[in-house]
Amino acid sequence: MAAFTEAETERQWDYELLQEGAVSGFSDEKQLDHVVGELQGLGYGIAQSRGGTGSTMLAHLLSQVSMRYCGWSVKNLDAFCDTLRYIDFTGATGRALVIREFDEPFKADPSWARTVADVIAQVSYEHLLMGNRFLALLHSRDCNITLGQLGGHEHWWREPLGR
Repeated sequence: MAAFTEAETERQWDYELLQEGAVSGFSDEKQLDHVVGELQGLGYGIAQSRGGTGSTMLAHLLSQVSMRYCGWSVKNLDAFCDTLRYIDFTGATGRALVIREFDEPFKADPSWARTVADVIAQVSYEHLLMGNRFLALLHSRDCNITLGQLGGHEHWWREPLGR
């Protein structure tokens, strides 16, 4: 996949999401469902998990993703980072990781959850350099979760439409 064309910057959901940083947060699950549907319509491969903690959550998520060269590993966050670098983008416009109920892993270990989000942001940048679109969509009803800067962008939670 090449860089975004001018037409894509005007009308595509993925451009808007990536422009604001590789990790987007949603407090409204219906809004998240809509965005996931739009990305699927653009040809994105979607991997989703709901809640869970630690390596179990990451294993469930990555079991849905095709890899180049090797299988996936979530033994630690360095292995998770390396695994994300080998995602296979063949036949897909891009890839999106969707973590629903992100407040669950965050409450279990805030530092770990922040690092997971930061690793995704870092690897997304690396993929963009190679013309691959990779992003994450997080859902949490708790908008007080603070992730700080992820890949140089301040994270924020999208509020439901009409508020």
